[in-house]
Amino acid sequence: MLRELIRAVGQRLTFTKADDLPPFATRFDRIFESLSKSELQTDADFSEEAILCDLFASPGERNRDLFLGFYSEEGAKLAFERYGFFDMLREKGFEPLLIGDVSDPDEHRLQIFDGKQSVDRLLMEMVVSFKAQRVPGHPHGRYLFINWLLMQDPDAQFEKDEHPLPGQEHPGLGLFFYYGYMLRLMAIRLGCDGLMNHPSYYHNGVLYGKISHFVDPDVEGRFLALERDLKHLPLAEASILVREGRVVDQRGVVFEWQPVAQVHPISSESMKWFNSKAYSRAVRIVRNSTHFSVRT
Repeated sequence: MLRELIRAVGQRLTFTKADDLPPFATRFDRIFESLSKSELQTDADFSEEAILCDLFASPGERNRDLFLGFYSEEGAKLAFERYGFFDMLREKGFEPLLIGDVSDPDEHRLQIFDGKQSVDRLLMEMVVSFKAQRVPGHPHGRYLFINWLLMQDPDAQFEKDEHPLPGQEHPGLGLFFYYGYMLRLMAIRLGCDGLMNHPSYYHNGVLYGKISHFVDPDVEGRFLALERDLKHLPLAEASILVREGRVVDQRGVVFEWQPVAQVHPISSESMKWFNSKAYSRAVRIVRNSTHFSVRT
């Protein structure tokens, strides 16, 4: 599903300083600054009737026809064109078709298909929302929550010696890191403190962990110890072993994966915790004192 992130990045990146930024970041940042609100809300309904409805609506109901309360469908298409993401798909032989779904007020869905809206031509699917998350020192954080993200090449099949990740039907597109940076810029535009997910599987934690950290330092420490002790295995195999309960700690206790908050901090308020000595020390103590092995 997100296998391409491993190929794109071999180390943890936090984007807390310029040296951390990917090589395309400067270009993406310029595009971000050039895109205006009016462009990103192209063809949105700003009729007198719609404006009056917004004036008397509750905060959660305002701009309910816009993706995340901000982007029109045409505006989202324009952004994908300007950032060059659609051209990246065209270079791979696809003709991108973007479809937004804001019918669920709690979770908005964005899909990109190849040529036509068909399940067998799905290239990308994302389900996102806003979530509150307490981080020490910043108790009222607001994050762009990635509930689901799929990126795949529907025409590609796995090689005989290539193991798919759990739940993965097709190989990835090799574009996750570009899209991940676009998500970061989206979170900035929407005034969020960062990106957040609750990784459902070990492999999701590893892949998102390239740019994110678990809020709880004990969880982060155990995760880093697990990653260290399973690094000799292919990620798909390691994820299956964790899911099947075949990984144990030094006491023989089975490691159980828990989908808890993993954050890519953006605001200075959220960064303070992850850059603090208290967080780093707590993570280091747990990581160094925890060891895992595979039960045969």
